[in-house]
Amino acid sequence: MKELGKWQIISFVSRSLAMLLGLVQTFVIIRVLSVGEWGIVQLAISIGGALGIYQHLGLASASTREISSADDDKEVFKIFVTSAFIRYAITLPIAVGLFFAANYVAVGIYKNAALVLPIKIYALTLIFQGVQSILNSVISGTKRFKQLFLYQVAIAAVSVVIFIPLVLAYRVNGYFYAFFLFNALSSIVLSYMAFKPLRGSMQFPSRSDFKRLFKEIFSISMAIYLVKIIYTNWEKFGSNVLGLFNSPEIVAIFAFALLYAKKLMSISDAVTDVNLPVLSEKYVKNVDDFKRLFTRNFDKIFISVIAVAAFASYWAPEIVSLVVGGDKYADSYTLISPVIFAFILYSFINIVKSSVLIPAKMVKHMIIGFVLLLVSSAVFFFGTYHGIGALPGMAWGMAFGATVSFIYINIAISKKLKFSYFNIDHLAILIQAFSISMVAMLPPNIKIPFFFVLFGMLIWAFFIPGYLTKSEIRNGFDYAKKFVKALKR
Repeated sequence: MKELGKWQIISFVSRSLAMLLGLVQTFVIIRVLSVGEWGIVQLAISIGGALGIYQHLGLASASTREISSADDDKEVFKIFVTSAFIRYAITLPIAVGLFFAANYVAVGIYKNAALVLPIKIYALTLIFQGVQSILNSVISGTKRFKQLFLYQVAIAAVSVVIFIPLVLAYRVNGYFYAFFLFNALSSIVLSYMAFKPLRGSMQFPSRSDFKRLFKEIFSISMAIYLVKIIYTNWEKFGSNVLGLFNSPEIVAIFAFALLYAKKLMSISDAVTDVNLPVLSEKYVKNVDDFKRLFTRNFDKIFISVIAVAAFASYWAPEIVSLVVGGDKYADSYTLISPVIFAFILYSFINIVKSSVLIPAKMVKHMIIGFVLLLVSSAVFFFGTYHGIGALPGMAWGMAFGATVSFIYINIAISKKLKFSYFNIDHLAILIQAFSISMVAMLPPNIKIPFFFVLFGMLIWAFFIPGYLTKSEIRNGFDYAKKFVKALKR
């Protein structure tokens, strides 16, 4: 349990550092390029990305699941070869087609010859990108988390070093020279990291091995890919539907609330990097240990998400005003609480997906849960927006859809696996946190003294069921002291 929690924290830190370096890189490039040049860069990336998304097919998660439960290194390499074959059966036709269609797309459709070279470079880069997530699966599936997280931060720093000089020298084309060089380097480094421990065990799959692995990987990967598409449509549902019969300003108000709330996903995304391989192995080897480990770990993740979400909701008006420099998005303040509630529940769905549904191969229930996520949100919106307004209807619709999906997934797991990880204590804390978020519109002079009372009660609620203990608090302070001392050295 301690080992799992340690790697989850390190995963979150490494992701945060990589994201920070990415932001630095982006802001420098934006300052260097003109608005028009930045537009060309984004357009080329959008064109390539719209096709590139079809190569993923959920293979990374499916491969990680199979690799983590593999018997030996020979089986790991066979899984890699099978996954790579599936990936490149899709990637190569896309890359070749995009490369030779670049002139038609750039000049014939978009009437902009400056897009030709960027699109061609993007097409060639897809060949390198195709293998990266599978190589990541080998490293994370064999639980070499230290190497993987160090790589994430290091390659983000390398990206800054590659991109900025080339953009300064060659402008738009330099961005794509850097894009190609960065992905080629990433693939080479990941290949070395993935295959070095497998030396002497690189045995290609036989025909029967290939058929068996293809069936196992492809069946899971297609389900993962489908729910990814459904989630993307759920996330974009608000902006897409509101845009049909509202002004761009209305869409912007909702999109801002969504952008603010979606930051919660950084916690669950970091957790899934570790949970998928660790709990997949646990499920195969010992189901009782799997249930016990996930339940205890979920309690810790639960209070972390709740604490961050409650704070972000409570101080949303002040944080937004400070970041954007005024009341430009003041109309989004009342939407933030329900949208954050939606993403609290979706964070839990995301964690359960990677920690339980994929390891247990509960493919049917995973798909049904995600369909309910989208359909319930749509039904609520179209049933209420005439009465309560389009913006509140959409915000509460997302919260309703996430609630229905989360309830269904809980029931499905309880019936099939005979265990429950969400109980009355979790529900009471969730309601308490949501109540805190609903008073965010109070004046600051009232909110400040109330903050200590409300959040003191929330933290106390964490202690009552044992989700947080005094010894864990002391250990946290000890780790913090050691970290500070290490920085001073």
